Amino acid sequence: MVVTEVHTGGTVASDRTSMRAYDRARRSIGAAVGVGGVLWVVAHLPMILRQAQIVSPWWTPVAVVALVTTSGALAGAGLRGGIVAVRRAAVAVAATFPLCVGALPLACPYACFAPEGTWLPPLVAVTTVAGVLAWPRAWPVYLLAAGTLGVAVDLYVSGGPGVHSLGQSLLRTYLAQGFFAAIAARVLHAAGRLDEATGIAVRQATVAATIEATDQEQARFAGLIHDSVLATLLETARAAGGPGAARAAARTLRQLAEIGDDHAADRPMTIPAALTALSKAVTEVDTSIAVRARIARDAGTLGLPRDVVTAMAAALGEAARNSVRHAAPDGRAVSRRVAVVVDEGGASVRFTDDGVGFDPARVALDRLGVRHSILGRMRRLRGGDAVVETRPGRGTAITLRWTHADPSEPALPALINARSPAGAALLVLLLLAIVLWMLGELDYGTDPVLASVAYGLTALTGVAVLAPRADPLSWPVTWLAVAVGPIAAALTIAGYAGTTPLYDVFWIAVAYSYSLAVIAIRSRIGPAAVGLAGVAVPILVAGGGVGGMLDALASPAETVVAAGVLTASLRPTLRSFRAARAVVAAHAGAEARAAALSRERERQLAYLDRTARPVLERIAAGRPLSAAAVEECRLLEAQLRDRLRAPGFAVPEFVRAARRARRRGIDVTVFDDGGLGDATDRVRALAIETAVAELDATRAGRVTVRALPPGRDTVATVVVSAPDRYRRIEIDPTGAVARTSEIIPAHHDSEHSEPAR
Repeated sequence: MVVTEVHTGGTVASDRTSMRAYDRARRSIGAAVGVGGVLWVVAHLPMILRQAQIVSPWWTPVAVVALVTTSGALAGAGLRGGIVAVRRAAVAVAATFPLCVGALPLACPYACFAPEGTWLPPLVAVTTVAGVLAWPRAWPVYLLAAGTLGVAVDLYVSGGPGVHSLGQSLLRTYLAQGFFAAIAARVLHAAGRLDEATGIAVRQATVAATIEATDQEQARFAGLIHDSVLATLLETARAAGGPGAARAAARTLRQLAEIGDDHAADRPMTIPAALTALSKAVTEVDTSIAVRARIARDAGTLGLPRDVVTAMAAALGEAARNSVRHAAPDGRAVSRRVAVVVDEGGASVRFTDDGVGFDPARVALDRLGVRHSILGRMRRLRGGDAVVETRPGRGTAITLRWTHADPSEPALPALINARSPAGAALLVLLLLAIVLWMLGELDYGTDPVLASVAYGLTALTGVAVLAPRADPLSWPVTWLAVAVGPIAAALTIAGYAGTTPLYDVFWIAVAYSYSLAVIAIRSRIGPAAVGLAGVAVPILVAGGGVGGMLDALASPAETVVAAGVLTASLRPTLRSFRAARAVVAAHAGAEARAAALSRERERQLAYLDRTARPVLERIAAGRPLSAAAVEECRLLEAQLRDRLRAPGFAVPEFVRAARRARRRGIDVTVFDDGGLGDATDRVRALAIETAVAELDATRAGRVTVRALPPGRDTVATVVVSAPDRYRRIEIDPTGAVARTSEIIPAHHDSEHSEPAR
């Protein structure tokens, strides 16, 4: 009977997880670049329309339509298309820019846009990122070519170099416009590394799941063999059959049928079904055992993994059998109880009796009940454990526990930092760009000391935001970087003494916007916007007005907004990369686990069908057994016990030799502590051959065969205790055999142990 108390307690993978991270990154970047290209054209429409009145009528419509069409196609391919479509659209965007820029001198005479220049050159930043998608390895060549062409045409239409030299203009273009291309290339590189890591994770998960599943299924069958098959055979051999043996054999055959038809092994078991299984495990042994359950309300709808319930039920059944066999050797009345607790954290089962108890240290090594069927079974279960509390005369308490092992939230990979070669290169680009903007500021008449302080603070900000290893950027570093902007802007305003309107050459804001872009890319989009707004404060305080603020912050705002959009589109993708990797690895592991479980189950069942099933069916029939049949039960029980205790010796020639020796009355004991697993095939074969020879040569007494633990000077030993002689054979890792022999009293036997538990 189960008494239940209910107490109130205090990602399915989509199809997208099958896409490679590298391909998904290309699509995300393509969508961001396409949208950015369209927005750039829309944002500069006033300038475009103004300059359209100066150039030939055909150029502006052709350039605008070409740029908007190709950028829109890239955005659509990134959002809805495939990888091939993204690459083709990226090639179109990258090719459109040099064609439009190269055609401008045909539509516009020299110095037609003096002194402001054309609106096209800043688009190099957009088209170079498209070049990263089109030519992942050759994009720097595209940047140099497109940037050089853009600067040359801009100088042509603006009337030649102004305050900046040709070299400064080229360097500023390469550094400023290549910044986002370098970031995009870094993202693709990180995605590629994630794909490599996913492949490794899948292989590791497959191997680990196969090994784990094989071990788990071996352990499950070992528990079944020990708890049911051996117990049935041993009872039959002792009592020569009878109704009790027939019922035990029928129950064992039913368990074999159920374990062979376990198609629902991966589906969770409901709490009522789990309680029924646990109750059945003990009531089959003793119908008087009371089972009390305490279920947390929130856990009642969750269920328990089927393998957890199976392991707990088997261990609980073995605990009950041990108690019935050994708790009352003097015939006293023994009270037995089971308490089950299930909550959100897992489940626990506690079996107690008030019998005689025992000393665990005195249980013989060759007894498998507590050690294998209870402790070993639970500890092989992921999240499982078992504790045995007992003392002679104090009863026994066995606690079985299982705890949920939920995976933690995966950490996001950092897009950029200065700890990698690519991040260090970005830092160098950032610092060089800041230096170039400072030189330009000095050319227009800014005080050198104040400019050096302002740009020095900006450079230190760039280092501070690129140096940390992990994302998101820490809050102290973030807000320190945000505070630098207004200070640098105020210093620049205070030191400006040029004749050109300050806010037309307010390049400290442009330099600072690169640090804000890094802040946004490192998952602090909001603070980056606050930093940009902070730069506007000294402009307004100094009397620049709204117009001056817009002139000064138009380009920096575009940079920060672009970084924010890129981050907003890529962060969910990167998060899903890591989650997808875990899902893919788990899926591969699950498939490998299922296949390994099936293979091992079929292998174990085939072995039991050959060896144990015919004997069990004969016992279950309930007919009287002949002396030969009872002897067969004894020999088969010993054979199966050897297979559990010493799998390294479970080869046909050794099994047959041990059976022949036992039939002659030899006491055969076999242990396997794992040493044969590390031995060479030759040494392993020699150990088995030596053991077989000694088993066949011994006519009376006892033979103990043992494989020692790995790392010992001896791999295996064979000890023969005949009535008149003691013989010991040792085999070392090289295959050398050492033999010792001495005459001993016939009654010599130093091994004593408690009964099986």
